[in-house]
Amino acid sequence: MSNLAERCRELAASAMKDGIANAALEVLRQYGYAGMTIKRVADSAGISKGSVYNYFRNKEELIAYVFERIVEPAVQEGERIVTEPLPAKQKLEAMLRMMLEHFSQQRSLFDFLFHDAAVREVCMSSRRAKHDLAIGRFEMILQQGIQEGVFRPHQTRLAAEMLFGAVMFLIERQLELGERRPTEEMIRHLLEVFFQGIERQPVSEGASPL
Repeated sequence: MSNLAERCRELAASAMKDGIANAALEVLRQYGYAGMTIKRVADSAGISKGSVYNYFRNKEELIAYVFERIVEPAVQEGERIVTEPLPAKQKLEAMLRMMLEHFSQQRSLFDFLFHDAAVREVCMSSRRAKHDLAIGRFEMILQQGIQEGVFRPHQTRLAAEMLFGAVMFLIERQLELGERRPTEEMIRHLLEVFFQGIERQPVSEGASPL
């Protein structure tokens, strides 16, 4: 019975935190980060300031939670992909697709949050932790590919950082320029450059060029 009661309390607290996070987003849209106050968030959520402080010590902690809630589905999906019994190449493609599709689905929120320099700064430590996690997963996939014999031995950490960095640049570039690029085209080109490079391969004698 005590476990059930504890679970009910956890669900209630999670629902309250999500409601406060939704209210915080509305306040951010209306007033920006500089004009966001705990009182305005509480008023938007229909609760007291004290109730907000029961869950968040300050607005910085609240903003960090908003960011965490946005990226958590991608974190969970990344874990699923890494542990799936798939070949390394398929896992790499699945990871790239997941990241780009998640960005596309949540674009309006990412666009809103990261055009505010103060918000970006507040989310920096959380972003860094999530980046390290993603890089580690890319590295695991690359190491799996070496074990499978489909990738040659190389510095997997460095290669993982380069691949992750390329994906993040494509995402941030779209936000910066206000563009929407086709996901499948970006995946295809990323994998083509990553696997084959950009150097023209010499055609062996007697073989017809592709």
